[in-house]
Amino acid sequence: MSDHQAFNALWLLLAAVLVLVMQGGFLCLESGLTRSKNAINVALKNAFDLLVTTVLFWLVGFSLMFGRYDGAMPDISLLAADFSQHDFWVAAFFFFELTFCATAATILSGAIAERTRFATYILLTALIAVMIYPLFGHLAWGGSLNGEPGYLAAQGFIDFAGSTVVHSLGGWVALAAIIMIGPRHGRFVNGKPQSIPSSNLPFAMLGMMFFIIGWIGFNGGSTLEFSTAIPGIIVNTLIAATVGGMSGMVMGLGKRQDNQSPQLTINGTLAGLVAITAGCHAVSTTEAALIGAVGALCMRGMELVMIRLQLDDAISATPVHLGAGIWGTLAVGIFGDPDILGTGLDWSGQVLAQVKGIVICGIWAFTLTFIFLWVLRQFMPLRVSHAAENEGLNSSEHGAATELTDLLYAMNEQEKSGDMNQRVPVEPFTEVGQIALKYNQVMSKLNRMVSRTRLILKDMRDGVITFSEQGIITSVNPGAEQIFGRKSHQLVGQPVGTLLHEECLALYPNTTLDRLFPLIATSQSEGPHELIGNKGNGETTPIEVMTSASPTDEGVQYSAVIRDIGERKKMEERVHRHSELAQVTLEAITEAVITCDAQLNTVYLNPVAQAMTGWHVNDAFGKGIDQVVRLQDASGDNISIATLCRESSPAGEYRQLSLIGVRGRRAQVQFNCAPLRDAHGAPVGWVVAMQDITQNSELQAKLTFQAVHDALTGLVNRREFERRLEHLITSARADNSRHLICYLDLDQFKLVNDTCGHRAGDALLRQLAQEIKPLVRQNDTLARLGGDEFGILLANCPVEQGRLIAEQLRQAIKEFRFSWENQIFSVGVSIGLVPFGPDCPSLDELLSIADSACYAAKDLGRNRVHLYEPDDEELTLRQGQMQWAAHIQQAIDSDRFRLFYQMIEPLSSEPGQVPHIEIFIRLLDERDQLVPPGAFIPAAERYDLMPSIDRWVISNTLAWLGDRLHADNSPLHCAINLSGASIGSSECLERIKADIERHRIPAHYLCFEITETAAMLDPEAAHGFIDELRSLGCHFALDDFGSGLSSFGYLKKLPVDYLKIDGIFIRDMANDEIDQAMVASINNIAHIMGLKTVAEFVEDKKTLGLLRQIGVDFAQGYLISEPKPLEQLGRVRVMPR
Repeated sequence: MSDHQAFNALWLLLAAVLVLVMQGGFLCLESGLTRSKNAINVALKNAFDLLVTTVLFWLVGFSLMFGRYDGAMPDISLLAADFSQHDFWVAAFFFFELTFCATAATILSGAIAERTRFATYILLTALIAVMIYPLFGHLAWGGSLNGEPGYLAAQGFIDFAGSTVVHSLGGWVALAAIIMIGPRHGRFVNGKPQSIPSSNLPFAMLGMMFFIIGWIGFNGGSTLEFSTAIPGIIVNTLIAATVGGMSGMVMGLGKRQDNQSPQLTINGTLAGLVAITAGCHAVSTTEAALIGAVGALCMRGMELVMIRLQLDDAISATPVHLGAGIWGTLAVGIFGDPDILGTGLDWSGQVLAQVKGIVICGIWAFTLTFIFLWVLRQFMPLRVSHAAENEGLNSSEHGAATELTDLLYAMNEQEKSGDMNQRVPVEPFTEVGQIALKYNQVMSKLNRMVSRTRLILKDMRDGVITFSEQGIITSVNPGAEQIFGRKSHQLVGQPVGTLLHEECLALYPNTTLDRLFPLIATSQSEGPHELIGNKGNGETTPIEVMTSASPTDEGVQYSAVIRDIGERKKMEERVHRHSELAQVTLEAITEAVITCDAQLNTVYLNPVAQAMTGWHVNDAFGKGIDQVVRLQDASGDNISIATLCRESSPAGEYRQLSLIGVRGRRAQVQFNCAPLRDAHGAPVGWVVAMQDITQNSELQAKLTFQAVHDALTGLVNRREFERRLEHLITSARADNSRHLICYLDLDQFKLVNDTCGHRAGDALLRQLAQEIKPLVRQNDTLARLGGDEFGILLANCPVEQGRLIAEQLRQAIKEFRFSWENQIFSVGVSIGLVPFGPDCPSLDELLSIADSACYAAKDLGRNRVHLYEPDDEELTLRQGQMQWAAHIQQAIDSDRFRLFYQMIEPLSSEPGQVPHIEIFIRLLDERDQLVPPGAFIPAAERYDLMPSIDRWVISNTLAWLGDRLHADNSPLHCAINLSGASIGSSECLERIKADIERHRIPAHYLCFEITETAAMLDPEAAHGFIDELRSLGCHFALDDFGSGLSSFGYLKKLPVDYLKIDGIFIRDMANDEIDQAMVASINNIAHIMGLKTVAEFVEDKKTLGLLRQIGVDFAQGYLISEPKPLEQLGRVRVMPR
């Protein structure tokens, strides 16, 4: 044996010893990164896998890995080899390779820690040592002892110290085992990873240091000789480890929670070591640093992928050894020096050879492990039970007790007994003993708190019950007994549904009474929940329930606090009724109601208040009342509501103010405020009430205006005119002042009305009112008294000035022109001017005088001013007419008119002529004396009473005539006079037609006498009137013909049958040749026109003879017959009424 061989063997033995140190590193790392309850199990696995590996690798593995093969048969000379019979180098080589096999097997321990059965792990270790590692190792390193390279080595696959052969292989085995065995309980909850704390990070750090020291032998010894390459290999190994560790530290800077930062530093260092292992002899130091950094990144990437796939590696052994191992193997092809590698492959060929080795390793190790575990699972469980896992593998697998397990056992016994007075044993000189001491102190304090809680629960009026997840009552307090009327022993063990009434299902229709409490407890609503409780005597009561859930080892335990709210519900109902009544009242009343607090900040506005102020209740809340309600007095000054509220005004006293809304709307309101007081009489707020009286004020003003003004012209009306006149009369009597009353009546107004209609008449009155208003003084009164009559009060006005004003008015009206639908009209005015002073008569007498003065102006020719004088004869006449007007109306009402007739004699001797009469009217006065028509007809015409008289005459005459005809059927031609007011009247026309039909009178017996003046007031209407009656057979006579200058002109226009020659031509006819000529001319013209003539006022026989000589057809007068009562004619002796 040469010295060189001895040195080589010595180096190999030393390297093997260093690799054994890595076993200690695995033990420290895995037990430090797992929980203490599993630390003994982890340590024992690390120790035991070395024992198992050593035996099995000696018996079988070494021979399979390094023996010569005859075809498929391995060399059995190395099976259970006796190394005392071999060269010392073979023994040294076996020792070195044994440590590699142990390393590959130990990777599995940490990956599936804390849940794997010890037997499962030992069987997997045996599989690795006997088959998985040796057979794949043969493909890569088989020629290391016998010089015959394995399949992969022959393909150029390089794995200097075992990135794939040792580490990736162990990683593939661990990955398959992780998949088959599954994650630890609680590692993933609802798909989210949960952190499981390490037990001893410093111990794990110590393991990392052991790895760094051991890896010197791992990589350095893989030269299999003591050579000059060893220092470079060791340097590259350390550089890759340190850079990998620093990379892991950087990646862990944001992961300081759950000890990830230290663990990433540890795993980054190990990943750097694993990655550099395959090519540490063939790369530069810089490349080694890069390989270490990327190895750490590969480790972290695979770790995140496994977490996403919910693959639980307890210490991240698989990402470290598999992820970094794959990368390190590929790095040989990427960075390895071809001269040092000596495979003769180019860059791509070398990378391909490396990939081939990685793939074969993965398929071999993963598949064989997966199949083995799947078969094994058919015969035995691969992992411990859930309870054993929670207990810890130290105890469940090995029965190993520690101070901590003893403490936990004592706690568990106390939990089972439920005795809160029991205490755990204390060893005061250890950390666990200190924990036990604190636990006893906590239990003592908890016991005191529980005792106090029990006392509270016992004395509290609210009911408290606890119940299980199945809804079974487990405890009740006295309050619950009182609420439900049952004792504790009657309730415990019963379903919670016995406490509830079926009405509760209406609120929760998708459950049962027994499941209702658990449902409420697990709902997201905290409550309280209102339900209907069921008392033991069959009665019900409303209850309020608050539930909570407390997870325990035996399942979820529920509790409920129950309150009897029967009395509260009754009170709430009463309050609700009152509140609802108040709310509905506030919203229904038409007044605005605002409440505010003691500081006069707004609290509430009812809908009316919101509408009046423009503020929404939510916007106004909390704002000062003066900001929400802006008030002003009549002068426009702002009014402070705070001042109004604090003033001591009596309750119910209203003030009228202006309210300014937010949009500037102004309203007139009645304002009132009153304080709200508490039980002690102290003010706690204010109530402000306002009533919108805007419309009322406007309506009142409008009604007031309408009450004293004419609706058509806007002038003062008659009522107000008389009130002001009464005031002037009183003033004149009191202070001897003198005033004037001016009475105006329009001329030709009826023409406009009848021609263009009442709309035109109304327009004329409106325009004329505006025309004359500027002509009166500012303090004078201009009024429309009715129809086309106006009145003016000239206060304190001299007569001459009044006459001037009246003349100005007359002139303005005369010059006024009214246009309507292309027609131009002019009107005049007749004005009566009456002065009055201290000795003036009464109001009615003064108005009568003014009216008479006005009509005196009309009678004097219209369109003039007539000034009243005390001895005015014309006014005396008018006043007499006024008195007659009253008598006429009274005679109509009391039927004091009488009909008279006068015979009309035909002057020719033609046979078969019908007798003719003319009807007259007389009035019976208070003394039953007959009054001739000349006394009252002018007054009737003046005061529009003629239509009523005409209707009376027509109705009574036709009734008499009908009775006479029915009595003896003797014909009679009857002439009836019609006034101008009736000619053209549709009412009069319909009355005549109706009476003719009612009394069955032949229409040709009737003749209506009209005057030319009356007919020409409205020619068109008169023509229609005459034509309508003539179509029935009636006749018409033109009375008083010849009295007007235009008589012959009218004669051509009027469709009449008779012409009655006016008496002025008949009276002196016998002595006046001119009258004879006039009568002859009239008679001649009438006959030419086909009319018959009647001569009136025939009083002597000479005149009668002249009339016959001229050829007049009929004669009428006192010579022929005096007027007689109608009832004396014929057999009808009683006048019809």
